[in-house]
Amino acid sequence: MSSDTIPTVDLVAARTRNEEVWRRSSALLFAGDIDSFITYWCEDGRYEAALPVPGLPPVLTGHGELHAAFTGFVTGARSIAVHDFRFHQTDDPEVAVVEERMVAELVTGDRYENRLAIRVTFRDGRIAELLEYYGQFAHQELLRKLGFAA
Repeated sequence: MSSDTIPTVDLVAARTRNEEVWRRSSALLFAGDIDSFITYWCEDGRYEAALPVPGLPPVLTGHGELHAAFTGFVTGARSIAVHDFRFHQTDDPEVAVVEERMVAELVTGDRYENRLAIRVTFRDGRIAELLEYYGQFAHQELLRKLGFAA
């Protein structure tokens, strides 16, 4: 290969792989199967809230912390659904941006609705990192309703 040849990346294949990982892991999360959901994450997986709120650590790292946080959310929900889903593959085959509107019916009878924008980094076909942007007030209210914040 000459020095002026740029290797091509099959972004269609990357998008297909990454979106499938995202959809499968999300389906498991929404079904409350956290043990299977967590297998879609790298062992050192990292979740970061771009707009931290009291009651949730701004960064969660590793299967143990991720498992605990996501378990807390799904056990407080009677149902979880996503609407307005958009998956944007970037020019980096390991990075995508997800947009979605999440709606959850809580076991308390309350409802949670929030728009999310998430930068997802993949590694070896698994989720390595999420950087999540969400409506802070709605998320804070969710944590209050679930008993994680005052």
